[in-house]
Amino acid sequence: MPQASLSEQMYGSTNRSMAQRVCLMTLLAGCTALAWWLLVGSGVERVGYYFHRHWPPGDFTRRIALGSAFTLYFARVQFTTFRFLRRGMSWTEVFTIAPWVFVLFATLSFAGGMNKSAFGAAAICGLALFVVGSWMNSYAEHQRHAWKRRPENRGRLYTKGFFRFSRHPNYLGDVISFSGLCLMTGRWFTILVLVTMLCGFVFVNVPALDAHLEKHYGAEFAEYARRTRKLIPFVY
Repeated sequence: MPQASLSEQMYGSTNRSMAQRVCLMTLLAGCTALAWWLLVGSGVERVGYYFHRHWPPGDFTRRIALGSAFTLYFARVQFTTFRFLRRGMSWTEVFTIAPWVFVLFATLSFAGGMNKSAFGAAAICGLALFVVGSWMNSYAEHQRHAWKRRPENRGRLYTKGFFRFSRHPNYLGDVISFSGLCLMTGRWFTILVLVTMLCGFVFVNVPALDAHLEKHYGAEFAEYARRTRKLIPFVY
C-alpha cells in the first residue's frame, strides 16, 4: 500500500469509530484472557498435550508477573483508545493490531510460562523496564492530550514534554516496555518479538504518521523534524 494511502487510512479520519474501538478492545480482552489461561490455567500443558509434548508449567512468580503485565498493557491501551485517541480507527487497523497482540501474548506466554528458572535479577530489571515504558507511553499521550484541549492550541503541533526528545515517544515507550517483557520471560529468542516490533515502527508506523503530520502541519512539522529524532533520542 502506498505510504500516502496508509497515512490517510490510519491518521486521516476524524470520526469516532466507536464500533471499531469496542471491537478492538473485545479482541484484546480475549488475548489477555488467553494469556492468563496459558500462564496459570494449565493452558500450556493442554496445548502441549495436543501436540504430544510434555510442557510443564514454569516458575509461578514469572507466570503471575507476565499475566499481570499483559493485564496492565490491556488496561493502558483501553484507556488510550477511549480517552486519548482523537482520530478515527479503521477496520483494517483493528484486524492488524488484534492478531499482532495475539501473537505477542501467546509467544511470550509460552516462552515465560515454561521457564522453570527463578524470577531473578534479569527478570526484575525486565519488570522495571516494562513499568517505565508503560508510564512513558501513557504519560506522553496525557501530556499531548492535555495541551491539545486548550483552545489556544487548536490546530497546532505539540512539541513539548517527551516530544522534545523524540517525535514518537509513545512508540519508544512500547519498545522499552516490550524489551522488559522479553527479559521477564527469561528466553533469549524472544528478542525476535522486539526486533519485529521495532521494524514495524521504523518501516510502517513512523513513516505513515510523519507523512500525515507533514501534510497537516507543513513547515511547522518540517522544522520540528529537523531538530528532533524520529524514535530514539540522539540515535534515530
